Amino acid sequence: MFNYVKADLYRIFHKRSNQFYWLILAGLFLTFVIFGSGSANFADNKSELTEMYFSVAVMPLALFGPLIISPQFYYAVYLDEINSKGFIRLFSSGLRKSEYIVAKIISSLVYMFVVFAFLAFAYLSGFGILALLNNGVVFFTISQIELLLSLVAYLGLFTIAFSSLTNLITLKWQSSNIPLFLFFIISNGFIASLIGWLNRLPILRQFDFNPYLLSTNIGEIQKALTNGIFYGQQGQPSNQPPSAQEALKIIDSIGTQPFIIIGIYIIVTTILSFFILKHSDIKDN
Repeated sequence: MFNYVKADLYRIFHKRSNQFYWLILAGLFLTFVIFGSGSANFADNKSELTEMYFSVAVMPLALFGPLIISPQFYYAVYLDEINSKGFIRLFSSGLRKSEYIVAKIISSLVYMFVVFAFLAFAYLSGFGILALLNNGVVFFTISQIELLLSLVAYLGLFTIAFSSLTNLITLKWQSSNIPLFLFFIISNGFIASLIGWLNRLPILRQFDFNPYLLSTNIGEIQKALTNGIFYGQQGQPSNQPPSAQEALKIIDSIGTQPFIIIGIYIIVTTILSFFILKHSDIKDN
């Protein structure tokens, strides 16, 4: 299994499209930040530069991370291999189907860790450039670093949870295009909205499924993050950067229930993936 993990990670990291994707994303971010702050004067209050740079990263990451980061993780780890028309060779080489499920989780975690480390390097490099242009600035506070790590952890949990759920369809159909579309649909709450609408029917009105849906519990974490980031400081003007310390207080109020339900989803979908793959004929796409 570990030989397959190494081969899988080699495939993922040497895929040119994956490399270009993250390089372009990091380049666009750095270009936007550096040129966007070129006309600003931070001579009087250098901490404003740190706050500005922090807010420029944390706000888009909270709003667009699930749209531009998580789907790429899912496609690179789970779908690209199926799309390469060599799925059947995995198991003809002796790899067990149960090992495949576990190996994909390991590959996903390692891939996410390396990518986030690269993005953090690009982020800090951009901050260093701005610091040099402004004769040095104060570094990030502990609260700001904790808030950024909370966002990264959320995106990792978001990716693993919805990848595990969508992977039930991927393993059954052994196709890459429809599951990627379904990843967007499911992770953006469209299925949960449909279930909520069906829940209004007289025959189902007495059953409230909403608190137990994956999208609902992921949404609670996302809501706490966005509320903390955008509205964390009471009475804060809309043009001011977020207060990381106040944002962390809102995030701490989430409680453990959403995380427990999300964990149950991940465990159950992983077990179901094993049974689906075990009882499915592997197609030579």
